[in-house]
Amino acid sequence: MGQFEIPNTPQQLSLCIKANKKIAEPNYRLLEVLFIAIRHLNSCTVAGHKFIILESIQIHSMDLSWLYGIPAFLFFLLVILFFAGFSVSGYMIVRKRVERWLGEPPAQNEVISYYIAATGVVYGITLGLIAVGVWENHIRVSTKVEEESATLSALYRDVNSYPEPYRGKLTGKLKKYTRYVIDEAWPLQAKGIIPSGGVDLLSEFQQSLFEFEPGTEALKIIHTNCIYTYNEYVVLRRLRIQNVKVDSHMIWWVIFFGGLANLILSWLFVVKNKALHVLMNALLGALIGALIFLILALDSPFRGWFKVSSEPFETTYRQLMR
Repeated sequence: MGQFEIPNTPQQLSLCIKANKKIAEPNYRLLEVLFIAIRHLNSCTVAGHKFIILESIQIHSMDLSWLYGIPAFLFFLLVILFFAGFSVSGYMIVRKRVERWLGEPPAQNEVISYYIAATGVVYGITLGLIAVGVWENHIRVSTKVEEESATLSALYRDVNSYPEPYRGKLTGKLKKYTRYVIDEAWPLQAKGIIPSGGVDLLSEFQQSLFEFEPGTEALKIIHTNCIYTYNEYVVLRRLRIQNVKVDSHMIWWVIFFGGLANLILSWLFVVKNKALHVLMNALLGALIGALIFLILALDSPFRGWFKVSSEPFETTYRQLMR
């Protein structure tokens, strides 16, 4: 591929497009590791230059689920050691320059302390609120999953009161759907993938449910209640699906920028006792790393070491449907 070039100017792109070729323009995304799968490589010659034409290109997010295979405590140690090491390394790199710039102790420590107190309070409150927010969201999602499982149990009990052949048909479809949620949907959610197979299974159940025509007043009451419970379950399922993918890129920008700003301010202190200054920087970096680990661990409710499990659905299937 050394003899090819990639069209990187509007003129080159325009000429290649006029040659009835499909151009796949590059997709630059920050804070995500990407890999590119290229198919059907072709070429286009413009003004003596041979360009690569990508007639089919797929850009995927690299699967980082392997990170969650590391034991939680070990990963916690790695995170705090990384931030503590980064904090100490930064201090050691800039120490001499800061002393030449600001002078001997106490230098400008009093002024810098005002700024680090202000930024520390703002950053600490922000980081704390984010940590509390992701924790509350994790608890809320866990509660909604339990409500979803309980609603599915109620729906199963209701349709079990139907006469045959509808009883066997509806309960069979619910059993199949429940096994899908446990065996297929949950592993996909753990990878950050929104499961889609449940839509068809629920649509089949809905069609069979709406086909039933109750012949007695008792069955009319049961049927009405079943439809209400089914609609309630669909809403709860949708709430679960919406929490599979969490777009928090901008929040991470704020977290890392705030942490870096506080570390830089801590490097500007001029202290006679270098060992004490190293210890303070290490503790500050470790504290920031610990809070970032907490946010990272709870940010995606269905991923990670503390993910919401499928245990409520497994209990429902084991105790009611088996």
